Amino acid sequence: MKDIDLKTTIQTVLRKYPFTQKFFHSKNMYCNICACKKHETLYMAAVNYGHIPEKFLEELKDFIDKNKK
Repeated sequence: MKDIDLKTTIQTVLRKYPFTQKFFHSKNMYCNICACKKHETLYMAAVNYGHIPEKFLEELKDFIDKNKK
């Protein structure tokens, strides 16, 4: 998961790992339908939704590890 960091856009994550939509929904973030996903980074999204960016990134990576096929 070295390719994902806090500078990665939401769109990049969703394209590479479409199943992460469930992770974002669990955080009440409906990024898959938001126009901001093209330019909003994971850092910006975490801050905008009241999450600690580093913890948010760690949780996302854990979710990907546990759910990728």
